[in-house]
Amino acid sequence: MKSVKRISLIYFSDCPNYQPVRQMLIEIGLPFKEINQDNLHVGCRGKRFSSPTILVDDELIVYGSTTNSSEGACSMNLPNKRELETILKGLL
Repeated sequence: MKSVKRISLIYFSDCPNYQPVRQMLIEIGLPFKEINQDNLHVGCRGKRFSSPTILVDDELIVYGSTTNSSEGACSMNLPNKRELETILKGLL
């Protein structure tokens, strides 16, 4: 029996790729939580991801990346929805 996995979408409010990636996740139909980096405190681990980043179980990066910048960074090259769906459903 597979354990239930959590999908998280990490982003900052002004990120131009946040809404398109969020819409893909909605269309894929899997539950996910949203983490707005604007609401996180300085030094929080969640601020060390590019925006947007999709994580599974707060560890596995499916899309996006980590960054050393405390100012944040953008994730480029939007994922293909079909490929993203295949990856996520294969992990869950």
